[in-house]
Amino acid sequence: MTTASPLALYLGRLAPNSRRSIKSQLYKVAEIMEWPPDKRDEMLHQVDYQTACQIKVELIQHGSSSKSVNRAMSAIRNVVKVGVIMGLVPENQLIQLSAIKLEKTSQHQGNPLNATQVNTLFSYLNKHTSIIDVRNQAIFALLLGAGLRRSELTALHLKDLILHERQLVVQKGKGNKRRTAFLPKWCVEHVYSWLLLRGDNAGYLFNPVNKTNRININRGITTESVYLLVRNTAKQVGLGNVSPHDLRRTYITRLLEQNIDLNTVRLMAGHQDISTTVVYDKRDNKVMQKAASSLSYGDTREANS
Repeated sequence: MTTASPLALYLGRLAPNSRRSIKSQLYKVAEIMEWPPDKRDEMLHQVDYQTACQIKVELIQHGSSSKSVNRAMSAIRNVVKVGVIMGLVPENQLIQLSAIKLEKTSQHQGNPLNATQVNTLFSYLNKHTSIIDVRNQAIFALLLGAGLRRSELTALHLKDLILHERQLVVQKGKGNKRRTAFLPKWCVEHVYSWLLLRGDNAGYLFNPVNKTNRININRGITTESVYLLVRNTAKQVGLGNVSPHDLRRTYITRLLEQNIDLNTVRLMAGHQDISTTVVYDKRDNKVMQKAASSLSYGDTREANS
């Protein structure tokens, strides 16, 4: 029996979309370092402190962004960590890699839409009533009404829906974590409209629709098609460059604006660490002023009387 490499085991824990992205980035590292293609998997878990520092310098010199460099270094550490667990490399090697400082990154968090822009988007979508248009309305509804990641949306199956309870189950979120997403009524209505056309056959929730309006129930849509759908639709509406993750940002930002507590938003977004959720919190001084105005302990002026 052939033992899987640390790289293969690490990639196997990731969601499909992340798996492809991380694998591509690590193979780019191997190419920059001029490692033989048949040795790159092995060399990735053998990366030591000196090699890691060299990789970081090479990535920067090749024009990689700070965020991209940090993501690559994090992936390498995770591969080495699996190697340590498997007994293939010494634990001290992982400790040394952890000492490498991250590159400073911008705090810019994309382009969340405001309520007016979301209404403009759905006004445009609702004017179109073909089969593919109804499907697209449901896709946008789940991206904005449940904050799903692309990989989570495309992995949904019909069995994951519990519409009468306004719920769906994300079987494999980030880090292969399972969670329940609760849906607003308007979101359920869009999904239900799609199901009336799709039918109740088992399989992927969202399917390709061909030029003759035939639904291919045996296939699911791809993450790339979701990306293009969001980008193209946003441009047609005049919203500029909007990505699927911007719709996820919109979901999180809107919850925070409606004063939902941070931990609840964290759970709804599927964040493991609340510090990730905090980054999305852009509420300004007006919110703090309002909070201060509402703070009361009763009539404190009468406390000493």
